[in-house]
Amino acid sequence: MKRLEVVSIDRIGLIGEITNVIRRMDGNIIKHTANVATDSSGVMISRFIADIDINEADARSVVRRMKKIKNVRCVNITDI
Repeated sequence: MKRLEVVSIDRIGLIGEITNVIRRMDGNIIKHTANVATDSSGVMISRFIADIDINEADARSVVRRMKKIKNVRCVNITDI
């Protein structure tokens, strides 16, 4: 199992794009949270965290694909 964290400028459809990447890589979201907060410059920042069931090779592909999503600033994936 892996923990995925995606930090991005918030926008409509962002969570849908993130979950579609996981789905396309045959990952299963066990649990997730998504929070939005304003940074120091007034920009709305989304922080999506999910525990996902996915194999190691697909996890690396998920990170590469997440980084291609518009306005994504940071992607981290770790073992849990």
